[in-house]
Amino acid sequence: MIQCATPRNQHHLFGFHDLIAFNRSGDKLLSLETDVINRPPLPGEEFGVGYSLWQEQRFVRLGTTVAMNYPQGARQQWLNDRQFIVNNRIGNHWGADIYDVELQKKLASIGSTAHVVTSDSKYALGINYSRLHRLGGYGYIGIDDFGKEEEAPSDDGIYITDITQNMTRLLVSIREVSECKSESSAHNGFHHYLTHLVLSPDNKRVAFLHRFFLSDGGLRTRLMTIGIDGKDLRCLGFGFLSHFDWKDNNHIFIWGRTGSSVDAIRSNKLLSNPLVSPLLKPLKSIVRTVLKKSSGLTNSFLLIEDSANASYETVAKGIIDCDGHPMFCPTNRNLIICDTYPDKNESRYLFFYDFEKNERTNIGYFRRLLELPDISMQDSYTKGVDKRILGLMSPELFSFTRSGLHCDLHPRWNFDGTKVAFDSIHEGTRQIYIASKENE
Repeated sequence: MIQCATPRNQHHLFGFHDLIAFNRSGDKLLSLETDVINRPPLPGEEFGVGYSLWQEQRFVRLGTTVAMNYPQGARQQWLNDRQFIVNNRIGNHWGADIYDVELQKKLASIGSTAHVVTSDSKYALGINYSRLHRLGGYGYIGIDDFGKEEEAPSDDGIYITDITQNMTRLLVSIREVSECKSESSAHNGFHHYLTHLVLSPDNKRVAFLHRFFLSDGGLRTRLMTIGIDGKDLRCLGFGFLSHFDWKDNNHIFIWGRTGSSVDAIRSNKLLSNPLVSPLLKPLKSIVRTVLKKSSGLTNSFLLIEDSANASYETVAKGIIDCDGHPMFCPTNRNLIICDTYPDKNESRYLFFYDFEKNERTNIGYFRRLLELPDISMQDSYTKGVDKRILGLMSPELFSFTRSGLHCDLHPRWNFDGTKVAFDSIHEGTRQIYIASKENE
């Protein structure tokens, strides 16, 4: 059964697929509210912060935030059954607010962001969202990146904050990450950034993506992990890598490819030579044509071992044939909820994948809205984005992919694995929906 969880008088969204939106009691669903989705956020633009009493289809607004992007929301997440944390601007930097749903008010703020919170709610791990915005990632607009002159700064990276004490330290720097297994990294003038932090089930390690552009204009992604004590930094693979989740404490399920000969060639320092760089653009289209059917450029879901000598295997080949947003069930880590990007009929599919049975079960499909983005305010919502990054895509593509019109389903389990919440735009407004069994 599919039901809408939010009122249709305005747009509502949660964001990414790696956080649980339901509280443990299951009656409340964290949500953001806005009246405009056809463009990216503007500097200082406020979005409603609160929760939905989804059985009543009623949104309860407790405050606002200016720290938001449409793909990942404001990283709102529950600390316990009555309190949640949400990113916001705190003074002249990005931090986070804490709300109490019983007292119906904001309790406190912390001075660093919360991309993900440990299951005991003691620590928040965060990143520099100004750097992400500047380099074309999922960041926040409105505050300058303090490291904008540095390719791989040693004073920026992943931060860990003691929430109760409001004390923050740097867990690992971008410089340290860029120098780990340096043969697959690059220092070519393009700046590095870290994104997509996901904690292991036991909360002892965090996986994240390390990204930077290569000299040929392509984006390099490296899958990294580190202990939340700041020890044992690992690079598990590089190439084209995107959405992922931990299957267990030792394995990561991720879409893409890693270790191919094509990706290895692109690491060659010769490609950074100023005499060679002008030749790369015309050569890229030729190489893509020749290698289009090469196994070296084939993407699939991979199961990668989190170890110093990481190995990997292909999973669900021929069953899941495109990128999506997977999340393992909290009570059964052999069961995945996932989605697809729009097909030729502009529909996104929502489905289960059973790891043990190697079976996929479709739940439904949801058409995307064909409305075009408003690019009339592009000078405002691209403020602070690196000009070279903007030069890699059209104004229309940038505006669409950072707007609320680009609405991936991003399915998310509840705590007991009986319901799934997802964002969708198939009924004309952006809302949060819930999929559950008929008898629940």
